[in-house]
Amino acid sequence: MNLLKTGDLLFVRTDNTDALSRQIAAATQITTTERTMNYTHVGFLEEATANCFWVMHASPRKGCCREALADFLQENQTGVDAYRLRGQQIDYTAVAQRARQLLGSPYNFSFIADQPGYYCSEFICTIFKQAKLFKSIPMQFGPDKQILPAWQDYYQQLKLSVPVGQFGSSPNSLIAQTFPQHLKFIARIV
Repeated sequence: MNLLKTGDLLFVRTDNTDALSRQIAAATQITTTERTMNYTHVGFLEEATANCFWVMHASPRKGCCREALADFLQENQTGVDAYRLRGQQIDYTAVAQRARQLLGSPYNFSFIADQPGYYCSEFICTIFKQAKLFKSIPMQFGPDKQILPAWQDYYQQLKLSVPVGQFGSSPNSLIAQTFPQHLKFIARIV
């Protein structure tokens, strides 16, 4: 893992076995001339000591947490790709400190900004807010401004309206905004 360092973003490829991952993938996949991006989760990497890595992220099962890289990779066997921000003057120590301040917060299952907690890409946007790299975009819950039935069912269970058009983010929108000018692919880890 010598090629990884603090500040790298770990993007998890689509997990077809998890219903929420399938829904995120179906609603947010982005295709560009260079590639198709279909990530469903993202975390922030911190190197605590030489080759001792931690991942801070917002997880549906754990809320905002910090876990060993090995555990994160074990949970995300579908594949993890590492990316690094470039061309930016970012104080990654300060970013890691902001991430640690969010630890213990709940997961935001509604994906609505004014609801308690954080979802994974919201967590990343929040900790990098001072860098002004990531912008919220109108959320979509299906292709061509459609709302997929699975999302209608999901929000019905939450007793909320589908927040289509409200501002938010997804792992794929973070990449689409920054790749390749500000974000560089480093390695496929798993």
